[in-house]
Amino acid sequence: MSRSYSPDEPLDADDERILAEIGRLALLVDPVPVDLADRSLFAMTLAALETEVMTLELVPEPTGVRAETAPTQARTITFTSTSRTVMITVAPGIDGVRIDGWIAPTGEVDIELHRPHGEVLTTRTDDDGRFAFDAVAPGPASLVARPEDGPAVSTPVIEL
Repeated sequence: MSRSYSPDEPLDADDERILAEIGRLALLVDPVPVDLADRSLFAMTLAALETEVMTLELVPEPTGVRAETAPTQARTITFTSTSRTVMITVAPGIDGVRIDGWIAPTGEVDIELHRPHGEVLTTRTDDDGRFAFDAVAPGPASLVARPEDGPAVSTPVIEL
């Protein structure tokens, strides 16, 4: 004889067995990313900086360029806000990636590279607004620009 079920009944052993099997299948088909908690905490930490968040604009790579050597796979990214524009080029380096950047308006600005686990690398732009970070490990990162004469601005998190 078959039993009828009602959604108002409390869960029983059969329900828990079925839910456990559904959970096992979900983990098998779509596992939780290993670094999800770290990435979430990193994003929340950046949000807590209370800076103006810049908009990301990918710059298309040129096509049809001839070279004697293989391409380096550099990518150029521009971030804009109402008060600043930051353009960076991310290229493979010897010990990670190299970031070359420029900020406008120019002048000396403190630049922070925020990484998961609270790691922050810092540099300062030159008078022309240029800055660089050498040998940065690949992974998620965000830049924060702290000018002396205005509000700080932050880029969204990008994958280096």
